[in-house]
Amino acid sequence: MMLCKRRKILLVQLPIPVLGGQTVRGNIPLAAGYLTLFARRSGLDEWYEIEILPPRETNTLGDAALLEAILARQPWAVGFSCYLWNVERSLWLAEKLKQREPEIRIIIGGPEITADNAWVLHHPAVDYAVIGEGEATFADLLRALLDSEEILQPIPGLLTRRPRMSGELPPWLPRAPLPTLDLVASPYLEGILDLAKEQTLLLETLRGCVFKCKFCYYPKTYDRLYFLSEDRLRAILQQARQAGVREVVLLDPTLNQRRDLADLLRLLAEMNADGQWTCFGELRAEGITDELARLLRQANFTEVEVGLQSVEPRAMRLMERNNNLRAFERGVLAMRQAGIRVKVDLIIGLPGDTPDSVRRSMDYLYRSGLYDDVQVFHLMVLPGTDFRREARSLGLRYQERPPYYVTRTPDLSLADMFTLMQEASDVFGLQWDDLPDLAFPQELLLARREKLVAAAAKHQPCDWFLIRLPQGASVAVPAQVSQPFTLWLSSDDFHRDREAVCDYLESVLQANPFISLTVVLEALTGPAALPGSVLRQVWATCLQRPTYLDRYFATQPGRLAGAKRLVVCLPEEHLPAPEDWLAEVEDLADLYTAALDQTHEPLPCPN
Repeated sequence: MMLCKRRKILLVQLPIPVLGGQTVRGNIPLAAGYLTLFARRSGLDEWYEIEILPPRETNTLGDAALLEAILARQPWAVGFSCYLWNVERSLWLAEKLKQREPEIRIIIGGPEITADNAWVLHHPAVDYAVIGEGEATFADLLRALLDSEEILQPIPGLLTRRPRMSGELPPWLPRAPLPTLDLVASPYLEGILDLAKEQTLLLETLRGCVFKCKFCYYPKTYDRLYFLSEDRLRAILQQARQAGVREVVLLDPTLNQRRDLADLLRLLAEMNADGQWTCFGELRAEGITDELARLLRQANFTEVEVGLQSVEPRAMRLMERNNNLRAFERGVLAMRQAGIRVKVDLIIGLPGDTPDSVRRSMDYLYRSGLYDDVQVFHLMVLPGTDFRREARSLGLRYQERPPYYVTRTPDLSLADMFTLMQEASDVFGLQWDDLPDLAFPQELLLARREKLVAAAAKHQPCDWFLIRLPQGASVAVPAQVSQPFTLWLSSDDFHRDREAVCDYLESVLQANPFISLTVVLEALTGPAALPGSVLRQVWATCLQRPTYLDRYFATQPGRLAGAKRLVVCLPEEHLPAPEDWLAEVEDLADLYTAALDQTHEPLPCPN
């Protein structure tokens, strides 16, 4: 079929949301690069122009600004790479795109797109869902749409909702994986992704996993291991050298499941003889010998992540992961003696674990001292996993939306899990994704000092907005804001201005429900200007639509905020503040103090 002009396909990968004013890092759209490369090699670039939305936009734009950035490109179809941290935001954007341009085709794929994840598959904005490995399915979909506006014959790996239908989803056929990773190697070599920008190489040398851990989705997709050839691997690493890459992250699900691990490590060491980059990967400590540890270090692995999860026999049996503790100890010791930092993972919430058995796992790891860092995870009952399929028989209850934290097992209540997380924090000295220190732009602090009625960042989309109430109550918040965003509201009587405050919040969050939002309430006349009842109302408004970050942090000890952060700014002339007021404020907000004419960063308020 000959088209009058090439159809524009826009591929979008949204980042892990950040806390406060942090900068997004590591959002490299590798999956989109694979899709683009395979489509090109399938001869589809004659009819389709495939563009990846640049990270400089996906990483910094708020929701409304992202919507406009997508629409400005006038795409024929938009594809979203869906992970648990971005699937809700992706579907929200898809819905808004359909409202503005109903003929835009929406394609979704990624780990969140599984046959049992009904809330995603039933979303009304979705036209096509790619289940499993996506490159060949995506190419077949584009090829089929050349001849017809609808899919006339089933495509393996694809679930379609065009034409629109109600009720049950149509059946879909599974797709066999690619025979070799060389077919998608490499978006870097083809210039689709730019190594020089990120200085990080995301590297897959194999797909598949011989282990069958029931909490993991990965083994369900592949029936064997599929490898990248040595020639392609050498070419990718050579390009990484030329691009000045400083970090290589091995994405292989368990690095030492491959029998030729020693050969792989020798190749990595050969291509990195001067230590230009560090390497990181995940592996099982069992099976790591002194020789393999030496080769890992020679390849410049400076840190590895290993899973322990639990030492409780019943928990190990139910998750189908048997830990040989003596082999685990030998492997960790070998790597640490070779100069490699070892990060060990534990999971709280596993079926078969009890409060006492979780404590035994923590005690075992602590007493052994065989770690440099510890990560303690709350069990996620992920779509597509055996734990999700067996949740009812195992007695697991879990969040219906990402991150799908387990909320109850037959032996653990949510309160138990909260207590155990706190104990793990104390035992291992863990910091739970600390909020960054507050750092406000100087132009915002200058506008505050000059007592402007309203001010916004001069660049668009803006990253801050300041309003002095009640004078500025009629000034609208800019339609397009950045990610993250700060809303600074000053008032001498927040009880009087409470409705205006909530209206501002609702206007920001209606257009940008998934941004990381810092709300600063500056009580100009001291504590009396901000009663606790107003603070609670403001906080309730912030949480009207919980997002991934809000649920992600819900089980972390002492956590005040997820995607929304509430800050009370108190002029220093109103110190000391009443103890009862301080106690009420600190239940919901960070408390900072600053002089009314201050333009440098505010200081923590003394308690």
